[in-house]
Amino acid sequence: DYGGVNVWTKMSADEELGYVYLPFSSPYNDFYGGARPGDNLFAGSLVCLDAQSGERVWHYQILRHELWDYDLSAAPVLADINVDGRRIEAVAQVTKQGFCFVFDRVSGEPVWPIAQKPVPASTVPGERAAPTQPFPTRPPPFERQGLGADDLIDFTPELHRRAREIVAPYRESPLYAPPALEGTVVLPGVGGGANWSGSAVDVRTGVLYVPSFTHPT
Repeated sequence: DYGGVNVWTKMSADEELGYVYLPFSSPYNDFYGGARPGDNLFAGSLVCLDAQSGERVWHYQILRHELWDYDLSAAPVLADINVDGRRIEAVAQVTKQGFCFVFDRVSGEPVWPIAQKPVPASTVPGERAAPTQPFPTRPPPFERQGLGADDLIDFTPELHRRAREIVAPYRESPLYAPPALEGTVVLPGVGGGANWSGSAVDVRTGVLYVPSFTHPT
């Protein structure tokens, strides 16, 4: 069976608007999507519902065709912010991949532009990874994304050389590099980035605090 998309973490609600914000999880299977082609809406999506009627007000798919266990596992944070002198009723969604997506919580419009960038294709037979993924232009990522030679331990030349030997059999691993038969190092990995503990905003200063884990898989 395929599907299994649900909301397993906490939801957030705006009592004045009467809206509830649902961060949806990944579809089954987390690491192979050959039997569920396409973007798999509403998996990996932030969905705003009218709490009285249950009708969908707006949604945004933060992750297409999920292959990394990057389900939305943190509750959305509601905050009123000022951007270029304009007050915005905002909702911020932090993610396991180290992003913070910020939307107008009334309209669902991104507060800052979200770029659609090409990402690596899959080499696994039967798998068709999404060709692009959304990357918020602001705020910047709060976690390291993807693994390169400069990320490896370098306390001594010997340790750095040994680390390069360990990762040598695996594929190049930028963010959103799909799982591969020869292995892919995912950073942040399972349990990395922002997780169940979520985030919190100081409404006086407008600063968002995020517990995040640099955790390769």
